[in-house]
Amino acid sequence: MKVEVSAEEIEELYRRLVEDAKAGGYHINPDMGNTMPLVEGLVTNTKRYGYGLCPCRLTGGSSEADLDIICPCDYRDPDLDEYDTCF
Repeated sequence: MKVEVSAEEIEELYRRLVEDAKAGGYHINPDMGNTMPLVEGLVTNTKRYGYGLCPCRLTGGSSEADLDIICPCDYRDPDLDEYDTCF
């Protein structure tokens, strides 16, 4: 299913993510070529599924099955520890 996402929606979520990251002691990747497609994926998944499914994970089919992969997902901190970044 194709979901329409506007540039304004992406920018709005990006601003919110930057604020939330800063408040939590995190930083958003400054490489916009990597970051903005992920933000677009979050907007798309929120419209498609009704929640912010991490765009680098596959859905289990329900919000209950996806609790561990709703952004920020449970794998963020282990990925940060191992790779200094989540996807």
